[in-house]
Amino acid sequence: MMHSLFIAFIMAFSAMASTRDEAENLLSKINQESQINLRMEIVSRSFLDLPYGDGGPLGEGAHGRYDQDPLYRFDTFDCTTLVETVISLALSREVSDFEESMDKIRYENGEVDYLKRNHFPSLQWIPYNVENGLLKEINDDILPFSKQKVAEAVINLPGWLKKIKIEEIKIPMASTQERLNRLEELQGQASNYSPVVARLMYLPIDTLLKNSSLLKKIPHGSVINFVRPNWDLTESIGTHMNVSHQGLVFQFRNGTYLRHASNSGTKKVMDISLLEYLKKFENHPTLKGIHLMTVVDQTL
Repeated sequence: MMHSLFIAFIMAFSAMASTRDEAENLLSKINQESQINLRMEIVSRSFLDLPYGDGGPLGEGAHGRYDQDPLYRFDTFDCTTLVETVISLALSREVSDFEESMDKIRYENGEVDYLKRNHFPSLQWIPYNVENGLLKEINDDILPFSKQKVAEAVINLPGWLKKIKIEEIKIPMASTQERLNRLEELQGQASNYSPVVARLMYLPIDTLLKNSSLLKKIPHGSVINFVRPNWDLTESIGTHMNVSHQGLVFQFRNGTYLRHASNSGTKKVMDISLLEYLKKFENHPTLKGIHLMTVVDQTL
């Protein structure tokens, strides 16, 4: 058993060292650029065509109690980890700064813990990252408040915890029984939480499609959240949600583009015209709008 743990430790250490080297290489590509939005575009360009990471490609690292996926990686992304990684790289000059930024954006108060991770965008990821100064909401810069709408959902944290499956307990060296014990322990945390109402202002898709020139007002390098008010996922994950997808918006000569880790079609990091993407959701039964943010430049 000790021999297996030692091998696992060596493998994890080697993988982290290699990933830190890759982080340093990525930072070297943007160290001459001072503008945060240009840094975001340059570094995210490196990730185009990389595969979508099913099941959440990141966790709490080798010491995680429930999810030992790496704290960061550069070979696969889901929609949120792409946004988090690009922002954290763009805000950093050194690898240690990047690692600190990743923890800050992914966890409440930067505390690396599964139960402190910002799992729910409208309840945690968005408000916590506004509060910590990393992000700023900019809906009002695109559309008057009176023309915006509000999404509201009860985020059932106990229901979500009780719905977590054994596949989500990612501990490579653990036996099936050990993973089942951890799952039972995690589900048992449900008694410590209560359902919480989350609200999020959004720009209606129908309004944007009627006046597509509004898309040109979105700043280069913005974060975009796709809003599904009170989206019912109780059968699959035990709760409702307000946000189903995240990405980045860039302004190019030929138009406004969404850069995102797409979980449909070819399932990869890709660019697509934001207007064309929104057209797919015209009169959609659940996806009703977008919420926008910019990164607050904290680089030295």
